[in-house]
Amino acid sequence: MLRRFVETTEFVTFAIIVLLSVIIGSINPSFYSWGMLFDILRAAIVTSIMAFGLLPVIIAGGVDISFVAIAAMSSYVTHMFMLNVGYQGGIFPYYLIACSIGIAAGLFNGFLVTRFNLLIFDVSLAMFTMWYGFTRFFIGSQRSFTLPAGSANFYSNFIITVQNPFVGVSGLHISVLFVLIVGIMIALLLKYTTLGRGIYALGGNRDVAIRSGFNVKMITITVLMMMGGLASFAGITYSLLGRHFDPAVFMGQELDVIAAIILGGASLSGGRGSVVGTFMGVIVIQLIHRALILTGIPVEWQDLMVGILLVFFISFPYIRDALKKLAMKTSRTQST
Repeated sequence: MLRRFVETTEFVTFAIIVLLSVIIGSINPSFYSWGMLFDILRAAIVTSIMAFGLLPVIIAGGVDISFVAIAAMSSYVTHMFMLNVGYQGGIFPYYLIACSIGIAAGLFNGFLVTRFNLLIFDVSLAMFTMWYGFTRFFIGSQRSFTLPAGSANFYSNFIITVQNPFVGVSGLHISVLFVLIVGIMIALLLKYTTLGRGIYALGGNRDVAIRSGFNVKMITITVLMMMGGLASFAGITYSLLGRHFDPAVFMGQELDVIAAIILGGASLSGGRGSVVGTFMGVIVIQLIHRALILTGIPVEWQDLMVGILLVFFISFPYIRDALKKLAMKTSRTQST
């Protein structure tokens, strides 16, 4: 079992996390602190939730970039509606309304994909522009820093607080529980349900999945609805943590989420991926961000570092298979 894990992409991701931590810590020892750990986890919250929502879509063989626009649209529309009705309560209605909008947006995307037999990426590219345009044209284009009285203190709702050598007081925010709960739910869905098996089957081989009796259209619609709902959940979380709502938030950040999923062992061709690997991929991205700050590396190197890692992880399964074939060939040659 241990040998199988060592040969997986997830193990390589874990090794990179350890290596980056050692390098950053050796250059700046203050990296090894509870405050820094809590800061990294807080920065990973929104990206993790988005990545968990997108993961089933990628495992099913699709690539979607509209989730960031859905997150921005649903959170901003919800917020402006709440301001107009004079709402001053807690965060639950925000999540309820925004997630409903996100699920509806995912359903709309799924309808277009399945009804007209289109690629998920093609539809998402159009929806990416449409949802951002809809929000900014019909709802507004200005950031809103006005929060309901009952929701204004969500950003400082910590489970535990510690001293951070860089920002003073830091803490483990309660929204890390969102990541834990969502991650467990997606992991259980993928591993133990018929839908999860169908998602992997669809990504592995669409024709085989159809012949096996899986409802491919329903699976496609379902994963896009889940993606929309979790994108909206992440959008509300980000806005409440940042204490502002922005109609153009997340623009350009979709590639970070996709990169994290790939770094976690998923394949853009589908059929492969895990929740644990995805979370570790998010942590790798966050460690690269912290490395630039703590070691004084110019920020322009960030994309280069992520790009190099992506090239490696995309190539890793093929390199691993080639090495296995070479080892088997060598073993047969020696035996004869």
